[in-house]
Amino acid sequence: MKANVHIRLLADIRSAAPGDPIPGRAELSAHLQQRMGEVGDKALADFAHVQRVAAEMWGAERTAHFGQVLRSHRVTPKAPRKTAWTRAEEALRHLPAPWRQQVAEHIALSRQGKRVKGRTLWSAAYTQSVISALKKWEDYCASNGLSLTPTGAALDAFGHHVTTQTGAERPVTTSSAADYMERILSGMARAQPGFSSAACDFVVADWRDRASAEGPGTKTGAQLVGASTIYDLGFQHICEARARPMRGLHAALQFRNGLILAIGTALPQRARALSCLAFDSTLTLPDHETIRVCIPASMLKLPEDRKQGAPFERTFRNAPLAAALLEYRRSFRPIFDDGRALFPSVKSQNAAISEAQIGRLTGNMTEKAFGVRIPIHRLRDNAATEASETLAGGGRAATSLLGHNSPATVARHYDHSEGVGAAQEFGSYLKSCQGACVELDI
Repeated sequence: MKANVHIRLLADIRSAAPGDPIPGRAELSAHLQQRMGEVGDKALADFAHVQRVAAEMWGAERTAHFGQVLRSHRVTPKAPRKTAWTRAEEALRHLPAPWRQQVAEHIALSRQGKRVKGRTLWSAAYTQSVISALKKWEDYCASNGLSLTPTGAALDAFGHHVTTQTGAERPVTTSSAADYMERILSGMARAQPGFSSAACDFVVADWRDRASAEGPGTKTGAQLVGASTIYDLGFQHICEARARPMRGLHAALQFRNGLILAIGTALPQRARALSCLAFDSTLTLPDHETIRVCIPASMLKLPEDRKQGAPFERTFRNAPLAAALLEYRRSFRPIFDDGRALFPSVKSQNAAISEAQIGRLTGNMTEKAFGVRIPIHRLRDNAATEASETLAGGGRAATSLLGHNSPATVARHYDHSEGVGAAQEFGSYLKSCQGACVELDI
């Protein structure tokens, strides 16, 4: 009768002493490969049990490589994620046939990233938004027997239509309606060369003014729990990951997600920028307390013709966060794969999670902890509010922290100071930011 290699491995581990050698990664990988050939996917659950037994004998830290082996056999290669430009080009099929060539030509021009006199380049994300808005406009015109060429009256009626639609998953705000209109006009200028309408421009400006008067409809005061509170929640997840009895994928995920909150607060950048963070390239750790970030302009919210420009650079000191990053890289990050992405994907090896997934995870964690979803972008509001209220530089400090040129932009969109208490640790981080154009002393 053929010996059961699973039972034999378990017996060897249980009979071992704490000082005995631990099976290495190559040996374990060969074992799991053989076992999968014998019993299929059942071997994965069996191996997870082997890791639990090994962790009881040698500890979670010394048996973390069991989790790496299990992960490498669980994940199968997947097709590369489509780029934003590819998705934009594929979306062209949703437009009326006469518009496609003109819009496609502008997409090709925008992808080159070179300035052309009289042409405003589009980003991939903005291109998708324009195509989506044009599709909404086409559907509205078809339903109401209107010409596809916008008029002021028709565009205004469209705005009222989208903001009063029933059955929508999320209500469309006045600001969003103005965005739709602006993108429709931007798209029409390309789809129908020579199109312009002072009446339409007036309607968009009017809706913008109304949106400014109403304030941001998707932001609520309940989402302002304080940047330090969100930062602490991140470290709560990190501590819970450390305390898990076994270093498997669940522990690695919890540590990663905790870092999303901690980094997202300490470095209040948008999800797109956070999604590109990777060890030894966009994020480096020069010493045990210093964190250096360099995000390419292509990942920042900038006009397309500026996305070949200077990167966003920031160096700051935060010993607990630097220590967490070093520990993550050493003990938790390798469980995903051998890549360097700071926030790796669960579904694909050597790939980072998308900016949309960063947003979903942030919302899920904050909703569970605080009873309200706080999107990743709303972390910037919390950071700006706390900086404005606690630092001597006030709004100027928040402007520097968020990377804005205009204090008015921060005041209008991010700063909601109304008594939110600040933590000394967060203030110390702000004070340590290098390359800031304002004094950040507390």
